[in-house]
Formats: sequence, C-alpha cells, structure tokens
Amino acid sequence: MTPEVPDTSSRRIKVMLLTVGLGVGGTEGQVLEIASRLDRRRFEVSVCALKGVDVLVHELRARGVRVITLDGKGAWDARVLYRLARVIRAERPDVIHAFLFWANCISRVLGRLLRVPIRISSYRDILLWARWRNRVCDRVTAGWAQAATCCSEAVRRLALSEVGGDARTYVTIHNGIDVARFDSSRTMTRADVGLRDGIPVIGTVGRLIEPEKGIAVLLQSVARLAGPPAPLACQLLIVGDGPARGQLQELVERLGISSRVVFAGMRRDIADVLPLVDVFVMPSLSEGFGIAIVEAMAAGLPVVASDVGGIPEIVQHEETGLLVPPGDPAALAAALHELVTRPDRARAMGACGRQRARERFSIESAVKRHEDLYAELMAQRLNPPPCA
Repeated sequence: MTPEVPDTSSRRIKVMLLTVGLGVGGTEGQVLEIASRLDRRRFEVSVCALKGVDVLVHELRARGVRVITLDGKGAWDARVLYRLARVIRAERPDVIHAFLFWANCISRVLGRLLRVPIRISSYRDILLWARWRNRVCDRVTAGWAQAATCCSEAVRRLALSEVGGDARTYVTIHNGIDVARFDSSRTMTRADVGLRDGIPVIGTVGRLIEPEKGIAVLLQSVARLAGPPAPLACQLLIVGDGPARGQLQELVERLGISSRVVFAGMRRDIADVLPLVDVFVMPSLSEGFGIAIVEAMAAGLPVVASDVGGIPEIVQHEETGLLVPPGDPAALAAALHELVTRPDRARAMGACGRQRARERFSIESAVKRHEDLYAELMAQRLNPPPCA
C-alpha cells in the first residue's frame, strides 16, 4: 500500500532524529548539533533515544530541543518497539533519520509499518558488518529506507559493498564541528589536568575501546620514545574513558612509563584542553571518520594519525599532519618524534589544519547538507517523477 503523503507546503517538515543513546560520543555529538541547529522556520525537530536519560539529554533540552527517551534496557528489549510505535503514531513525523545500527533497523521496520513518508538510515563505522547478524539485518531491511547518510567516503564505499542497493541513495556528509569554539583564549593550565610544564605534550581524545582505538599501540610508541639510545622528553595525555581503561593503565605500568602518561577521564571541555597539547595523535586501527581530529585541527594542532578508514579524508599527509600505517608502534613513534622535535614544522601543519577545518568541516556546512537532503526527499515524495 502506498503511504499517505502529508502536505508540507504550508507547514514545517517534522523531523525525528532517532538514536540508540545520548551519552558522550562522536555520533551522539553530531545528533546534538544537527538537532539544535536545523532551521526552525523550516523544520520541527525532536530527538528520540532508545535508551534512557544520559548526559546529552540535558544539553539538548537546554538548547530547546524536545527529547523523548524510551528507557530500553538492552539490545533485545522488545518493549522499545512498542514504545517507539506509540511515539511515531503520536508525533507523525515526516522524516525519521536514524543513527547507529539498532536505530537503523528499528526505524526501517516501524517506519514502513506506520507509513512514515521518509526513512533515512546512517552508517558511521567501518566495523559495523563484522557480525553476520548485522549484515543480514542490513541487507534485508536497507531497501525500506529512501537514503543512508555516511560520515565519510570510506564508510559509503564499504556500506554500498556490504549492503548493496542503489548507489545514489548513499550520501556522504562529513561530520562537522563548531569551529568558533576552538578560537578563543583559554585559562586552563597543564597542572589542572596533571601535566608538567616545560615538557612537550602528545594528546589523544576518544572512547577507550581496544583494540579498535589503538591506544595500546600508542603506549608502545611512547615507550619507544622514552627508551634508549636517546630518550625524548615528552608526556602523553589521554582524554576519554571506556571499558579498556583498566587494561591500558596496567600496560602503562608494565612498560614503565607511568610518569609520562596522564589519564584525564571523560571531559566535556575539550576546547579548553586542546591548547595544552603540542601534537595530537589518533592511533586507531579502525575509524569511520575521527571527529576528534577535526577538533584538534580547529585548535591549530598538527596531527599524527593512522592511515585507515575516513581519516585520510581529514588529514592531508605532510600538510596538516602525518599518516602512518595502523598498528605499527615504530612508525607511530617516528612520526611523533618528527613533530615533537621540529616545532616549527608542527606549527605550520597546525595552521594548515586550522584552515582546512574551517573550510571543510564546519557544523554549519554539515547541517545545511542535512537540511537539503530532508527537503529534497520530501519534494520527491510530494512530486514523484512520471512513470516511464
């Protein structure tokens, strides 16, 4: 049966952003920014989370965004389906844009059953299809969405290969950041986060999940820098938390570099912390995009990162930073040594990176791309092309 098409010519398009949870993370941060920045003259926006209340719920509401939480207790909590169905019937959205795997699948099934006119999925991870059940679910239900946004060209290519379908429905929209947040002067000192003055700082930001994030590889690199024949004076700041924190702290002890490594935990003041860093590093073994790299570039930092996933779409090798093979402690140590010991070159790369972040990865650009996509898909639904 053909879905009824609402007349949106005289009212705002109702957009629901559906995500799994609203804790601190790259995807969740993009949901926060998109939801709070969509043009309210054109779009009526709500955010729905399959899980319960978390950190970003309060921030969304403080920005005037209506948030609905479904209090799911796990991936197989079937009550979430019933609760979401009730929400969709009550809200009657024109567009459901889902973020992350479970939200993708649920939005396709319920959106189709409940005749939501526009259903959009999103792909943000190059490891998504490592599990057979993910591949099966995606392949069975992907055709029930009209489009899928991808956070990088690398993710788009892999999604098209793994899921299939019409290549025109896969749309790359790079993540964006509020570049202006990283411009103003900061008053935080290195001592505030446990760092020492007078010693170069290598910094990384991200959820501590191993081996994907490659923090163990980074620690081995720091141990190389600290060892003979010519130990390099440097310290490592790790911002973030996650299930691997304990094992990483044990590795620091085993490597004998505890005096050089600071675990700062999860923080929401990254724009204040980044000016304390001399060289930013992202040693991931797998990365769909790498929003923390863009933030570091916006703060004027040179970047050393793995040549994997969507990272090469952000970092220009030898211009805004250095790319190294993933999982190679020696290559990572050599690149870090290069930028720590050549501050003039590092500053030049940082300046180029700041400009690139402004030109290519602003949140304003990302939001505009989403607005255009929603409007285009609604226009196609309201005015379908004539049959051949």
